[in-house]
Amino acid sequence: MGESFWYTDVTVPQGMGFSPGGTGHLLWLLTAAVVCVGGVLLFRGGSAARRRRMLRGIAILLLADELLKYVLVGISGAFWPGCLPLHLCSINIFVILADSIRPDLRLRELLWAVCMPGAFFALVFPGWVYLPMVNAMNIHRFTAHILLLLYPILLPLDGFRPRFSRLLRTLPWCLPVLVGVYLFNRVYGTNFFFLAWAGEGNPLALFASWLGSPGYLLGIPVIAGACWAALYGLPRLARRMGRRT
Repeated sequence: MGESFWYTDVTVPQGMGFSPGGTGHLLWLLTAAVVCVGGVLLFRGGSAARRRRMLRGIAILLLADELLKYVLVGISGAFWPGCLPLHLCSINIFVILADSIRPDLRLRELLWAVCMPGAFFALVFPGWVYLPMVNAMNIHRFTAHILLLLYPILLPLDGFRPRFSRLLRTLPWCLPVLVGVYLFNRVYGTNFFFLAWAGEGNPLALFASWLGSPGYLLGIPVIAGACWAALYGLPRLARRMGRRT
């Protein structure tokens, strides 16, 4: 393995990243699709005990993947506050771990409504394109987000039924986390939850081109609303149409 395999966010030189939509990126998206479809098939045909083992196995893999990040940062000797697990997807790793130990409808609602679309957008619009494709940190990012996408996809097959009313009751409990992350960004110059700047190559960047900063933040509820309309509205519409036929 060359030196570039061990580069991290801080140590990677400019000009070594991969192209969004390029061959390597598309192969990772294909891998995500294969893993999710294969996971659904294995999960759906398994017993309750097997399903529980699969969910806990995903949680353990996610935790190991997160720990790998700190090993890589330790090897590089270039720690910075942005390495901390305060990204939305990093926080969801611990939400998944908690749910895998003790299933909770409120946690599952957040995983369905927040974690799943967040992981999907991260895979389609990766914010780490400055890393080489053949790179340990890049592999960590893709594999972690694939697992973050897979876990919520499996939940309806485990008896979970998403309810928008439950989501609305649960979201206020997330407000202290949001405020804490915002203050952390202000103090340490980080961009957790994309609350400091829009980033590049993602839908929020489009809102930033229209509305500037901090106007782009209005894009967050717009994108969330579109996702929730699909995740909650379309299944409800399908059920109503099914009752009419």
